[in-house]
Amino acid sequence: MAEGSDSFDLVILGGGNGGYACAFRAVALGMSVAMVEKDKVGGTCLHRGCIPTKALLHSAELLDEIRGAGDFGIKVDAEPDYDWGQVQDFKDSVVGRMYKGLSTLVKRKKIELVEGHGRLRDNRTVVVQTEGGERSLTAEKAVVLAPGSFPRDLPFIEADGDRVQNSNHGLVAEDVPSSVIVVGGNYIGLEFASVFESFGADVQVVEMLPKIAPAEDSDISEALLKLLERRGIKFHLGVTVTGAKVNDSGVDVSIEKDGNGETLSADRMFVAIGRAPRTDDMGLEEIGVTLDKAFIVVDQLFSTGVEGVYAIGDAVHIPDANWVHPQLAHVAFIEGMKLAELLAGKEPTPVDYKNIPHVIYCQPEVAAVGLTEDKAKELGIDVVTQRYPFAANARALMLGGGQGFVKSVAERGGAVVGVHVVGTRASDLITEAQLATSWEAYPDELAELMHPHPTLSEAIGETFLELAGKPLHG
Repeated sequence: MAEGSDSFDLVILGGGNGGYACAFRAVALGMSVAMVEKDKVGGTCLHRGCIPTKALLHSAELLDEIRGAGDFGIKVDAEPDYDWGQVQDFKDSVVGRMYKGLSTLVKRKKIELVEGHGRLRDNRTVVVQTEGGERSLTAEKAVVLAPGSFPRDLPFIEADGDRVQNSNHGLVAEDVPSSVIVVGGNYIGLEFASVFESFGADVQVVEMLPKIAPAEDSDISEALLKLLERRGIKFHLGVTVTGAKVNDSGVDVSIEKDGNGETLSADRMFVAIGRAPRTDDMGLEEIGVTLDKAFIVVDQLFSTGVEGVYAIGDAVHIPDANWVHPQLAHVAFIEGMKLAELLAGKEPTPVDYKNIPHVIYCQPEVAAVGLTEDKAKELGIDVVTQRYPFAANARALMLGGGQGFVKSVAERGGAVVGVHVVGTRASDLITEAQLATSWEAYPDELAELMHPHPTLSEAIGETFLELAGKPLHG
Protein backbone atom coordinates (compact mmCIF):
# COMPACT_ATOMS: atom_id res chain seq x y z
CA MET A 1 0.00 0.00 0.00
CA ALA A 2 1.46 3.33 -1.00
CA GLU A 3 1.40 6.11 1.59
CA GLY A 4 -1.81 8.10 1.36
CA SER A 5 -3.50 5.39 -0.69
CA ASP A 6 -7.11 4.36 -0.22
CA SER A 7 -6.35 0.79 -1.22
CA PHE A 8 -5.71 -1.80 1.52
CA ASP A 9 -5.46 -5.54 1.85
CA LEU A 10 -8.35 -5.53 4.34
CA VAL A 11 -11.10 -3.02 4.99
CA ILE A 12 -12.83 -3.76 8.28
CA LEU A 13 -16.21 -2.26 9.14
CA GLY A 14 -16.32 -1.99 12.91
CA GLY A 15 -13.64 -1.26 15.51
CA GLY A 16 -14.98 -3.43 18.33
CA ASN A 17 -13.43 -6.62 19.68
CA GLY A 18 -13.80 -8.61 16.48
CA GLY A 19 -12.75 -5.79 14.19
CA TYR A 20 -9.63 -4.70 16.02
CA ALA A 21 -8.56 -8.29 16.80
CA CYS A 22 -8.75 -9.05 13.08
CA ALA A 23 -6.83 -5.86 12.31
CA PHE A 24 -4.08 -6.55 14.84
CA ARG A 25 -3.56 -10.12 13.68
CA ALA A 26 -3.67 -9.10 10.01
CA VAL A 27 -0.99 -6.45 10.52
CA ALA A 28 1.18 -9.01 12.34
CA LEU A 29 0.83 -11.24 9.28
CA GLY A 30 1.99 -8.49 6.93
CA MET A 31 -1.30 -7.09 5.64
CA SER A 32 -2.34 -3.45 5.33
CA VAL A 33 -5.58 -2.58 7.10
CA ALA A 34 -8.16 0.18 7.15
CA MET A 35 -10.67 0.04 10.01
CA VAL A 36 -13.90 2.01 9.76
CA GLU A 37 -15.58 3.05 13.02
CA LYS A 38 -18.22 5.73 13.50
CA ASP A 39 -18.00 5.73 17.30
CA LYS A 40 -14.90 4.78 19.31
CA VAL A 41 -12.43 1.94 18.88
CA GLY A 42 -13.26 -0.75 21.41
CA GLY A 43 -16.93 -0.97 20.54
CA THR A 44 -19.72 -2.01 22.86
CA CYS A 45 -17.56 -4.14 25.15
CA LEU A 46 -15.18 -1.36 26.11
CA HIS A 47 -17.57 1.59 26.16
CA ARG A 48 -21.09 0.26 26.88
CA GLY A 49 -20.72 -3.38 27.89
CA CYS A 50 -18.20 -5.72 29.48
CA ILE A 51 -15.70 -3.26 30.92
CA PRO A 52 -17.90 -0.53 32.45
CA THR A 53 -20.43 -3.09 33.70
CA LYS A 54 -17.78 -5.11 35.50
CA ALA A 55 -16.32 -1.93 37.00
CA LEU A 56 -19.74 -1.14 38.51
CA LEU A 57 -20.03 -4.73 39.70
CA HIS A 58 -16.68 -4.45 41.47
CA SER A 59 -17.78 -1.30 43.30
CA ALA A 60 -21.01 -3.09 44.26
CA GLU A 61 -19.11 -6.14 45.50
CA LEU A 62 -16.76 -3.98 47.55
CA LEU A 63 -19.74 -2.26 49.17
CA ASP A 64 -21.19 -5.64 50.13
CA GLU A 65 -17.85 -6.82 51.49
CA ILE A 66 -17.61 -3.76 53.73
CA ARG A 67 -21.12 -4.42 54.99
CA GLY A 68 -20.02 -7.92 55.96
CA ALA A 69 -16.62 -6.91 57.35
CA GLY A 70 -17.69 -7.81 60.88
CA ASP A 71 -17.77 -11.48 59.90
CA PHE A 72 -13.99 -11.25 59.38
CA GLY A 73 -13.31 -9.41 62.63
CA ILE A 74 -13.09 -5.99 60.98
CA LYS A 75 -15.02 -3.27 62.79
CA VAL A 76 -17.06 -0.87 60.67
CA ASP A 77 -18.72 1.71 62.90
CA ALA A 78 -21.54 2.66 60.56
CA GLU A 79 -23.44 1.39 57.53
CA PRO A 80 -21.14 2.06 54.55
CA ASP A 81 -22.35 4.74 52.17
CA TYR A 82 -21.43 5.50 48.58
CA ASP A 83 -20.98 8.45 46.25
CA TRP A 84 -22.58 7.48 42.93
CA GLY A 85 -20.69 10.19 41.10
CA GLN A 86 -17.38 8.77 42.29
CA VAL A 87 -18.53 5.25 41.41
CA GLN A 88 -19.16 6.52 37.89
CA ASP A 89 -15.79 8.28 37.86
CA PHE A 90 -14.05 5.02 38.80
CA LYS A 91 -15.88 3.18 36.01
CA ASP A 92 -15.01 5.90 33.51
CA SER A 93 -11.36 5.89 34.58
CA VAL A 94 -11.08 2.17 33.83
CA VAL A 95 -12.71 2.62 30.43
CA GLY A 96 -10.56 5.68 29.72
CA ARG A 97 -7.29 3.92 30.45
CA MET A 98 -8.26 0.92 28.33
CA TYR A 99 -9.38 3.18 25.48
CA LYS A 100 -6.14 5.17 25.59
CA GLY A 101 -4.09 1.98 25.46
CA LEU A 102 -6.13 0.53 22.60
CA SER A 103 -5.95 3.76 20.58
CA THR A 104 -2.18 3.80 21.04
CA LEU A 105 -1.95 0.23 19.74
CA VAL A 106 -3.99 1.11 16.65
CA LYS A 107 -1.58 3.94 15.83
CA ARG A 108 1.53 1.90 16.65
CA LYS A 109 0.43 -0.90 14.35
CA LYS A 110 -0.17 1.65 11.57
CA ILE A 111 -3.81 0.72 11.09
CA GLU A 112 -5.67 3.36 9.11
CA LEU A 113 -8.57 4.36 11.35
CA VAL A 114 -11.33 5.97 9.29
CA GLU A 115 -13.98 7.65 11.44
CA GLY A 116 -17.45 7.60 9.96
CA HIS A 117 -20.27 5.38 8.72
CA GLY A 118 -19.19 2.76 6.20
CA ARG A 119 -21.39 1.25 3.51
CA LEU A 120 -20.56 -1.31 0.84
CA ARG A 121 -20.72 -0.11 -2.75
CA ASP A 122 -19.68 -3.55 -3.96
CA ASN A 123 -17.75 -6.53 -2.61
CA ARG A 124 -14.43 -4.67 -2.75
CA THR A 125 -15.40 -1.07 -2.06
CA VAL A 126 -16.51 0.64 1.15
CA VAL A 127 -17.75 4.22 1.03
CA VAL A 128 -17.35 6.09 4.31
CA GLN A 129 -19.33 9.19 5.23
CA THR A 130 -16.93 11.22 7.35
CA GLU A 131 -17.14 14.67 8.89
CA GLY A 132 -15.03 15.93 6.02
CA GLY A 133 -17.15 14.36 3.29
CA GLU A 134 -16.90 11.00 1.59
CA ARG A 135 -14.01 8.57 1.32
CA SER A 136 -13.87 5.43 -0.81
CA LEU A 137 -11.76 2.49 0.42
CA THR A 138 -10.76 -0.48 -1.73
CA ALA A 139 -10.13 -3.94 -0.26
CA GLU A 140 -7.63 -5.95 -2.29
CA LYS A 141 -8.14 -9.16 -0.30
CA ALA A 142 -11.38 -8.82 1.66
CA VAL A 143 -13.99 -6.69 3.33
CA VAL A 144 -14.61 -7.79 6.93
CA LEU A 145 -17.96 -6.97 8.53
CA ALA A 146 -17.83 -6.56 12.31
CA PRO A 147 -20.70 -4.17 13.04
CA GLY A 148 -21.63 -5.48 16.50
CA SER A 149 -25.02 -5.24 18.21
CA PHE A 150 -27.33 -3.03 20.25
CA PRO A 151 -29.90 -3.57 23.05
CA ARG A 152 -33.35 -4.74 21.95
CA ASP A 153 -36.48 -2.84 22.94
CA LEU A 154 -39.76 -4.30 24.06
CA PRO A 155 -42.28 -4.09 21.19
CA PHE A 156 -44.69 -1.86 23.07
CA ILE A 157 -42.35 0.64 24.73
CA GLU A 158 -38.99 2.15 23.80
CA ALA A 159 -36.16 2.58 26.27
CA ASP A 160 -35.93 6.36 26.63
CA GLY A 161 -33.11 6.55 29.16
CA ASP A 162 -35.40 8.01 31.83
CA ARG A 163 -38.00 5.72 33.40
CA VAL A 164 -37.31 2.94 30.89
CA GLN A 165 -33.65 2.07 30.51
CA ASN A 166 -31.42 -0.52 28.86
CA SER A 167 -27.78 -1.42 29.47
CA ASN A 168 -26.53 1.66 27.61
CA HIS A 169 -28.55 3.93 29.90
CA GLY A 170 -27.83 1.96 33.07
CA LEU A 171 -24.11 2.60 32.72
CA VAL A 172 -24.50 6.38 32.65
CA ALA A 173 -27.54 6.78 34.92
CA GLU A 174 -27.40 9.81 37.19
CA ASP A 175 -28.56 7.83 40.20
CA VAL A 176 -29.57 4.41 41.48
CA PRO A 177 -33.34 3.88 41.39
CA SER A 178 -35.13 3.31 44.66
CA SER A 179 -36.91 0.39 42.99
CA VAL A 180 -36.48 -1.29 39.61
CA ILE A 181 -38.15 -3.97 37.53
CA VAL A 182 -35.57 -5.83 35.45
CA VAL A 183 -37.13 -7.45 32.38
CA GLY A 184 -34.91 -10.40 31.44
CA GLY A 185 -33.27 -12.97 33.69
CA ASN A 186 -30.19 -13.74 31.65
CA TYR A 187 -26.65 -12.43 32.10
CA ILE A 188 -27.22 -8.70 31.41
CA GLY A 189 -30.36 -8.53 33.53
CA LEU A 190 -28.82 -10.50 36.39
CA GLU A 191 -25.64 -8.44 36.43
CA PHE A 192 -27.52 -5.14 36.62
CA ALA A 193 -29.98 -6.59 39.14
CA SER A 194 -26.98 -7.48 41.27
CA VAL A 195 -25.59 -3.94 41.00
CA PHE A 196 -28.94 -2.33 41.81
CA GLU A 197 -29.45 -4.55 44.86
CA SER A 198 -25.98 -3.86 46.24
CA PHE A 199 -26.58 -0.11 46.00
CA GLY A 200 -29.85 -0.37 47.89
CA ALA A 201 -32.60 -0.65 45.27
CA ASP A 202 -35.64 -2.88 45.65
CA VAL A 203 -35.21 -5.23 42.71
CA GLN A 204 -37.71 -7.45 40.90
CA VAL A 205 -36.66 -9.61 37.93
CA VAL A 206 -39.22 -10.72 35.34
CA GLU A 207 -38.31 -13.69 33.12
CA MET A 208 -40.44 -15.33 30.44
CA LEU A 209 -38.82 -18.76 30.87
CA PRO A 210 -39.33 -20.94 33.96
CA LYS A 211 -35.75 -20.42 35.17
CA ILE A 212 -33.19 -17.65 35.30
CA ALA A 213 -29.91 -17.98 33.39
CA PRO A 214 -31.76 -20.31 31.01
CA ALA A 215 -28.67 -21.50 29.13
CA GLU A 216 -27.01 -22.76 32.31
CA ASP A 217 -27.08 -26.22 33.80
CA SER A 218 -30.38 -26.63 35.67
CA ASP A 219 -28.61 -27.26 39.00
CA ILE A 220 -26.64 -24.04 38.57
CA SER A 221 -29.72 -21.97 37.67
CA GLU A 222 -31.64 -23.33 40.65
CA ALA A 223 -28.79 -22.61 43.06
CA LEU A 224 -28.23 -19.12 41.63
CA LEU A 225 -31.92 -18.31 42.04
CA LYS A 226 -31.84 -19.26 45.72
CA LEU A 227 -28.65 -17.31 46.38
CA LEU A 228 -29.96 -14.18 44.67
CA GLU A 229 -33.28 -14.47 46.50
CA ARG A 230 -31.30 -14.71 49.72
CA ARG A 231 -29.74 -11.36 48.81
CA GLY A 232 -33.24 -9.87 48.55
CA ILE A 233 -33.89 -9.90 44.81
CA LYS A 234 -37.44 -10.97 43.91
CA PHE A 235 -38.23 -13.07 40.84
CA HIS A 236 -41.28 -13.60 38.62
CA LEU A 237 -40.59 -16.61 36.41
CA GLY A 238 -42.54 -18.09 33.53
CA VAL A 239 -44.42 -14.85 32.94
CA THR A 240 -45.16 -12.73 29.88
CA VAL A 241 -44.73 -8.96 29.94
CA THR A 242 -47.88 -7.67 28.22
CA GLY A 243 -47.40 -3.93 28.60
CA ALA A 244 -45.75 -1.05 30.39
CA LYS A 245 -46.79 2.53 31.12
CA VAL A 246 -44.75 5.43 32.41
CA ASN A 247 -46.35 7.74 34.96
CA ASP A 248 -45.27 10.62 37.18
CA SER A 249 -43.99 8.32 39.92
CA GLY A 250 -42.33 5.65 37.80
CA VAL A 251 -43.49 2.80 35.61
CA ASP A 252 -46.22 0.15 35.78
CA VAL A 253 -45.39 -3.20 34.17
CA SER A 254 -48.16 -5.65 33.31
CA ILE A 255 -47.32 -9.34 33.49
CA GLU A 256 -49.36 -12.47 32.91
CA LYS A 257 -48.96 -16.09 33.96
CA ASP A 258 -51.37 -18.93 33.31
CA GLY A 259 -54.05 -16.43 32.28
CA ASN A 260 -53.72 -14.38 35.46
CA GLY A 261 -52.61 -10.78 35.17
CA GLU A 262 -50.67 -8.65 37.64
CA THR A 263 -49.23 -5.14 37.64
CA LEU A 264 -45.80 -4.43 39.09
CA SER A 265 -44.78 -0.87 39.92
CA ALA A 266 -41.34 0.61 40.38
CA ASP A 267 -39.34 3.79 40.03
CA ARG A 268 -37.68 2.44 36.87
CA MET A 269 -37.81 -0.41 34.37
CA PHE A 270 -34.60 -1.92 33.06
CA VAL A 271 -34.92 -3.88 29.79
CA ALA A 272 -32.46 -6.73 29.18
CA ILE A 273 -34.06 -8.97 26.55
CA GLY A 274 -31.03 -9.51 24.34
CA ARG A 275 -29.10 -7.72 21.64
CA ALA A 276 -29.90 -7.20 17.95
CA PRO A 277 -27.36 -7.10 15.09
CA ARG A 278 -26.36 -3.66 13.86
CA THR A 279 -26.64 -4.43 10.14
CA ASP A 280 -28.97 -1.76 8.81
CA ASP A 281 -27.79 0.71 6.14
CA MET A 282 -24.61 -1.21 5.31
CA GLY A 283 -25.53 -2.13 1.73
CA LEU A 284 -25.42 -5.84 2.53
CA GLU A 285 -28.45 -7.17 0.69
CA GLU A 286 -27.69 -5.00 -2.33
CA ILE A 287 -24.46 -6.91 -2.94
CA GLY A 288 -26.00 -10.32 -2.20
CA VAL A 289 -25.16 -10.90 1.48
CA THR A 290 -27.79 -13.17 3.06
CA LEU A 291 -29.45 -12.00 6.28
CA ASP A 292 -31.50 -14.06 8.72
CA LYS A 293 -33.52 -11.87 11.09
CA ALA A 294 -30.92 -9.14 10.40
CA PHE A 295 -28.00 -11.45 11.31
CA ILE A 296 -25.35 -12.00 8.64
CA VAL A 297 -25.30 -15.65 7.55
CA VAL A 298 -21.76 -17.04 7.25
CA ASP A 299 -20.08 -20.42 7.07
CA GLN A 300 -17.71 -21.79 9.71
CA LEU A 301 -14.82 -19.78 8.26
CA PHE A 302 -16.88 -16.58 8.23
CA SER A 303 -17.54 -16.29 4.49
CA THR A 304 -20.83 -14.66 3.52
CA GLY A 305 -20.81 -16.48 0.18
CA VAL A 306 -20.14 -13.19 -1.60
CA GLU A 307 -16.58 -13.27 -2.91
CA GLY A 308 -14.24 -11.35 -0.65
CA VAL A 309 -16.85 -10.47 2.01
CA TYR A 310 -16.59 -11.99 5.50
CA ALA A 311 -18.31 -11.31 8.81
CA ILE A 312 -17.51 -11.91 12.50
CA GLY A 313 -18.78 -11.07 15.97
CA ASP A 314 -22.18 -10.37 17.47
CA ALA A 315 -23.92 -9.83 14.14
CA VAL A 316 -23.33 -13.26 12.59
CA HIS A 317 -25.35 -16.45 12.34
CA ILE A 318 -23.51 -19.72 11.56
CA PRO A 319 -26.02 -22.46 10.67
CA ASP A 320 -23.29 -25.03 9.93
CA ALA A 321 -21.93 -24.75 13.47
CA ASN A 322 -25.04 -26.50 14.82
CA TRP A 323 -24.67 -24.42 17.95
CA VAL A 324 -25.96 -21.07 19.15
CA HIS A 325 -23.47 -18.33 18.25
CA PRO A 326 -22.51 -16.58 21.51
CA GLN A 327 -22.51 -12.79 21.57
CA LEU A 328 -19.35 -12.57 23.66
CA ALA A 329 -16.26 -10.38 23.39
CA HIS A 330 -13.82 -13.28 23.57
CA VAL A 331 -15.71 -15.05 20.78
CA ALA A 332 -15.27 -11.98 18.58
CA PHE A 333 -11.55 -11.91 19.48
CA ILE A 334 -10.90 -15.47 18.35
CA GLU A 335 -13.05 -15.07 15.24
CA GLY A 336 -11.13 -11.96 14.23
CA MET A 337 -7.78 -13.64 14.72
CA LYS A 338 -8.78 -16.79 12.83
CA LEU A 339 -10.21 -14.80 9.94
CA ALA A 340 -6.99 -12.79 9.61
CA GLU A 341 -5.03 -16.02 9.49
CA LEU A 342 -7.34 -17.43 6.83
CA LEU A 343 -6.93 -14.31 4.69
CA ALA A 344 -3.16 -14.55 5.11
CA GLY A 345 -3.22 -18.01 3.52
CA LYS A 346 -3.10 -20.08 6.69
CA GLU A 347 -5.51 -22.90 7.56
CA PRO A 348 -7.20 -22.09 10.87
CA THR A 349 -9.55 -24.64 12.43
CA PRO A 350 -13.20 -23.62 12.89
CA VAL A 351 -14.18 -22.31 16.31
CA ASP A 352 -15.59 -25.00 18.64
CA TYR A 353 -18.57 -23.02 19.92
CA LYS A 354 -19.72 -25.65 22.39
CA ASN A 355 -16.44 -25.16 24.29
CA ILE A 356 -16.63 -21.39 24.71
CA PRO A 357 -16.39 -20.39 28.39
CA HIS A 358 -18.91 -17.82 29.56
CA VAL A 359 -19.51 -15.93 32.79
CA ILE A 360 -22.36 -14.15 34.56
CA TYR A 361 -20.66 -11.60 36.80
CA CYS A 362 -23.43 -11.19 39.35
CA GLN A 363 -22.88 -11.97 43.04
CA PRO A 364 -22.28 -14.90 43.26
CA GLU A 365 -20.70 -15.43 39.86
CA VAL A 366 -21.60 -18.18 37.41
CA ALA A 367 -19.10 -19.61 34.93
CA ALA A 368 -19.40 -22.59 32.62
CA VAL A 369 -17.91 -24.33 29.61
CA GLY A 370 -19.04 -27.29 27.55
CA LEU A 371 -22.25 -29.27 27.81
CA THR A 372 -24.84 -29.07 30.56
CA GLU A 373 -26.09 -32.36 31.94
CA ASP A 374 -29.40 -31.97 30.09
CA LYS A 375 -27.73 -31.05 26.79
CA ALA A 376 -25.37 -34.01 27.01
CA LYS A 377 -28.32 -36.35 27.54
CA GLU A 378 -30.18 -34.71 24.66
CA LEU A 379 -27.18 -35.53 22.45
CA GLY A 380 -27.39 -39.16 23.49
CA ILE A 381 -24.40 -39.18 25.83
CA ASP A 382 -24.53 -41.52 28.82
CA VAL A 383 -23.33 -39.08 31.49
CA VAL A 384 -22.07 -39.17 35.04
CA THR A 385 -21.79 -36.03 37.17
CA GLN A 386 -20.05 -34.95 40.34
CA ARG A 387 -20.56 -31.89 42.51
CA TYR A 388 -18.24 -30.39 45.10
CA PRO A 389 -19.50 -27.65 47.45
CA PHE A 390 -17.50 -24.54 48.20
CA ALA A 391 -18.67 -24.97 51.79
CA ALA A 392 -16.03 -27.74 51.98
CA ASN A 393 -13.31 -25.56 50.44
CA ALA A 394 -11.10 -23.67 52.90
CA ARG A 395 -10.32 -20.80 50.55
CA ALA A 396 -13.99 -20.24 49.78
CA LEU A 397 -14.75 -20.10 53.51
CA MET A 398 -11.99 -17.52 53.98
CA LEU A 399 -13.55 -15.40 51.24
CA GLY A 400 -16.94 -15.30 52.87
CA GLY A 401 -19.16 -18.27 53.48
CA GLY A 402 -18.45 -20.85 50.82
CA GLN A 403 -21.63 -20.41 48.79
CA GLY A 404 -22.17 -22.47 45.65
CA PHE A 405 -20.45 -25.47 44.09
CA VAL A 406 -18.66 -26.93 41.09
CA LYS A 407 -20.43 -29.48 38.91
CA SER A 408 -18.53 -31.54 36.32
CA VAL A 409 -20.20 -33.63 33.63
CA ALA A 410 -18.44 -36.55 31.91
CA GLU A 411 -19.32 -39.30 29.50
CA ARG A 412 -19.49 -42.59 31.38
CA GLY A 413 -16.09 -44.15 30.82
CA GLY A 414 -15.06 -41.18 28.70
CA ALA A 415 -14.02 -37.54 28.69
CA VAL A 416 -15.20 -34.57 30.73
CA VAL A 417 -17.71 -32.70 28.53
CA GLY A 418 -18.80 -29.83 30.78
CA VAL A 419 -17.86 -27.92 33.93
CA HIS A 420 -20.22 -25.52 35.69
CA VAL A 421 -19.48 -23.22 38.63
CA VAL A 422 -21.60 -21.01 40.85
CA GLY A 423 -19.75 -19.17 43.57
CA THR A 424 -17.19 -16.53 44.36
CA ARG A 425 -14.61 -15.83 41.64
CA ALA A 426 -16.04 -18.45 39.32
CA SER A 427 -14.79 -16.34 36.42
CA ASP A 428 -11.20 -17.00 37.46
CA LEU A 429 -11.67 -20.77 37.58
CA ILE A 430 -13.28 -21.59 34.27
CA THR A 431 -10.24 -21.49 31.97
CA GLU A 432 -8.82 -24.66 33.52
CA ALA A 433 -12.14 -26.32 32.78
CA GLN A 434 -11.98 -25.19 29.15
CA LEU A 435 -8.67 -27.01 28.78
CA ALA A 436 -10.35 -30.18 30.04
CA THR A 437 -13.35 -30.01 27.72
CA SER A 438 -11.46 -28.77 24.66
CA TRP A 439 -8.80 -31.48 24.94
CA GLU A 440 -11.41 -34.15 25.71
CA ALA A 441 -9.47 -35.08 28.83
CA TYR A 442 -10.46 -38.13 30.85
CA PRO A 443 -11.03 -37.92 34.62
CA ASP A 444 -8.10 -40.29 35.22
CA GLU A 445 -5.82 -37.85 33.40
CA LEU A 446 -7.24 -34.81 35.18
CA ALA A 447 -6.91 -36.54 38.54
CA GLU A 448 -3.14 -36.34 38.07
CA LEU A 449 -3.22 -32.52 38.16
CA MET A 450 -2.20 -30.90 41.44
CA HIS A 451 -4.06 -27.84 42.67
CA PRO A 452 -2.30 -25.51 45.13
CA HIS A 453 -3.75 -25.67 48.63
CA PRO A 454 -5.69 -23.74 49.77
CA THR A 455 -7.26 -22.41 46.56
CA LEU A 456 -10.69 -22.26 45.00
CA SER A 457 -9.35 -24.33 42.10
CA GLU A 458 -9.25 -27.36 44.36
CA ALA A 459 -13.04 -27.58 44.06
CA ILE A 460 -12.73 -28.29 40.34
CA GLY A 461 -9.98 -30.80 41.06
CA GLU A 462 -12.15 -32.56 43.61
CA THR A 463 -14.87 -33.17 41.00
CA PHE A 464 -12.27 -34.66 38.64
CA LEU A 465 -10.98 -36.90 41.44
CA GLU A 466 -14.50 -38.08 42.21
CA LEU A 467 -15.23 -38.78 38.54
CA ALA A 468 -12.02 -40.84 38.48
CA GLY A 469 -13.18 -42.84 41.49
CA LYS A 470 -10.51 -41.30 43.72
CA PRO A 471 -12.40 -38.94 46.03
CA LEU A 472 -10.15 -37.17 48.52
CA HIS A 473 -12.49 -35.02 50.59
CA GLY A 474 -15.80 -36.12 49.07
